[in-house]
Amino acid sequence: MRAVNFALFLIGVAEAHYHFPYLITGNSKDTVKWKHVRQVKNPESNDFVAGGPTSPDIRCYQNGKKAETGKVAAGDKLGIGASQGVFHPGPIQFYMAKAPAGVNIADWDGSGSVWFKTYSEKPPSSKLGETQSWASGNKQDFSFTVPKSTPSGDYLVRIEHIALHNTGNPQIYVACGQVTVTNGGNGTPGPLVAFPGAYAARDPGVVFNLYGGGQYKAPGPAVWTG
Repeated sequence: MRAVNFALFLIGVAEAHYHFPYLITGNSKDTVKWKHVRQVKNPESNDFVAGGPTSPDIRCYQNGKKAETGKVAAGDKLGIGASQGVFHPGPIQFYMAKAPAGVNIADWDGSGSVWFKTYSEKPPSSKLGETQSWASGNKQDFSFTVPKSTPSGDYLVRIEHIALHNTGNPQIYVACGQVTVTNGGNGTPGPLVAFPGAYAARDPGVVFNLYGGGQYKAPGPAVWTG
């Protein structure tokens, strides 16, 4: 009986978490998991990144399996969908990173100070510890508008959800999609940061106490709007 109960517990833990396997471009969303999003290391358990914000896995948490590359026009919608509703309180954020000229995006690991923020969910004005207070609460699809001045080229697009319900021990869920931006402009995205490196282990934005009052500010640089 104990073995059965433990097995049911593990199933419950897996179902309680989530990952982000579906790329969204314009009005189109993948129907197959991990087609244009790099498969994470734990696609079965749906677990968050072990080791926190300073772990090497905080970049894309990928397992090495190749993904295809989608396409989106500058000025259009780009996003990533979750495997189920995101039900922990905390912000969704997006970053992008342009692959160097002559480098195959499928082989690029996104290392170095190459990431710029494209979206950061605003915290609610009250009841920060309640999932439904957040715009991301219980939602599955998340997106932003690619600035029209974004240069054309191949990019990684990174989604993260910083779940803050366990104060001092954040659960950070991460995934990276591959996309070619077309009809781009001549903008200079920035500020540029690296993963790991963008967040400290005890960054206020990742260890914030949602239940203690105060104003929350998400970690990382300012959003680049073009």
